[in-house]
Amino acid sequence: MKRLIAASLLAAPLFAFATPVNLVNNGSFESTVVGNGSYTIVNSVVGWTVGPHGLELRNNIAGSAFNGSNFAELDTTTNSWISQTLNTVAGASYTLSFAYTNRPDNQGAVSNGLSWQIGDLSGKVGNDTVTSWQTFSTTFTGTGSPMTLRFGSTGRSDSYGTSLDNVVVSTLSAGGNASAVPEPHSLALMLAGLGAMGFVARRRKGGGRA
Repeated sequence: MKRLIAASLLAAPLFAFATPVNLVNNGSFESTVVGNGSYTIVNSVVGWTVGPHGLELRNNIAGSAFNGSNFAELDTTTNSWISQTLNTVAGASYTLSFAYTNRPDNQGAVSNGLSWQIGDLSGKVGNDTVTSWQTFSTTFTGTGSPMTLRFGSTGRSDSYGTSLDNVVVSTLSAGGNASAVPEPHSLALMLAGLGAMGFVARRRKGGGRA
């Protein structure tokens, strides 16, 4: 019985769920500290190349985040853009998803709109007056070369644009779902469990006591 309990405990890490890996660095814009109820316009931010008119980051002002505390707007004092280069595997399938919404004090559909682009794919969302978070998702194929993910504000340049949050790019499994890749600490636990189980098996084979 003691051997059975020990083996069960050692095997537990093997059944830990792996989390999907997001290829986008700082996809929820949480790397910059923004006080609750305030905003800031930055010219640089972790993971992203920022256009010449900056990036507005908000925390619980003119809306609230979809994920975490911060969210972004690309119409700062005028329309701006951000981009990030991603490494992909040739022929591999990926999914791009992100959340977007318009400000509760938006100035109408003509003021709103957010463009997105990854490789040869592009589109526009948010050119309406919806003020609740919506999620956009699409799939694309990796080229094997660095691919640029870009977002830009497309509405009237009046500092009232469409907000962006929770940008995720992940690989797709054969079944069409985002594949789960073990994080380093999960992988270490799995290896440790395998090693310990092997040790217990050797003791049993050699007649050792539990």
